[in-house]
Amino acid sequence: MFKLTLRVPSSIPLELDGITPDRVASLSELEVARLPVLHGNRSEQLGEFFDVTTRTLPKADLQFAGDTGHVKGIAARMRGGFIHVEGNVGMHAGAQMSGGTLVVGGGAGDWLGSEMSGGTIDVRHSAGNQVGAAYRGSRRGMTGGTILIRGSAGDELGLLMRRGTIVVQGDCGEFAGASLIAGTIALLGQIGGRLGAGMKRGTIITNREPVLPPSFKFACEYRPSILHLLKEQLASIGATGSFGSGSVRCYRGDLLTGGRGEVLVTSHGS
Repeated sequence: MFKLTLRVPSSIPLELDGITPDRVASLSELEVARLPVLHGNRSEQLGEFFDVTTRTLPKADLQFAGDTGHVKGIAARMRGGFIHVEGNVGMHAGAQMSGGTLVVGGGAGDWLGSEMSGGTIDVRHSAGNQVGAAYRGSRRGMTGGTILIRGSAGDELGLLMRRGTIVVQGDCGEFAGASLIAGTIALLGQIGGRLGAGMKRGTIITNREPVLPPSFKFACEYRPSILHLLKEQLASIGATGSFGSGSVRCYRGDLLTGGRGEVLVTSHGS
């Protein structure tokens, strides 16, 4: 539909919350250029910063080009459609989105997919902290959808996550799955400490030896059907890496919050 090319990168963040495929679907190039965005604490027109032209990617409803690493809120609150970003995105990309697809050709800042309820996010490089997490003071993080990070991720991945799937092919920081309520987190690289701290339910699966809080206990070793289902899901979203198909060690926790969550450790390396 439209290609938005940032003319000159700015050290002052731009906030594009609400610039989504459904909003621009019936607009002309001129009307899109007049949409309001935040530049620091001032409301400006989109066209002051972006060149607006017809799209070049057949699948993309919105295509972002230029140095967008400081542009916040790309695909935030998106309900459907396809957004493709050629380079990096700033904070809050895909936050609270409920449908559609966001593909990021570069990396992403903090709060990627925070509190999203549906849709798919595919980041080709690394992401920052609080991926799929709840905002401070909120009781629920991600409640649906899928996030694939092909590089590494920062701290507090999936904080207070309620439903959905997060896959990280690279390394991730500390407190991954902290206070997890439900959902699945699949980790294919090295993991920081305090994995699953405070989790109530849900599943975290890893092929590396995790550093768990002392409030987790070994439960059993078995061959879960989830490995087969997870393999199919990873293939469907184009993720690489594997958890194998053999037995896993299951740890239950966090015992301080009921102990109904599970951390599954496979013996199959990446």
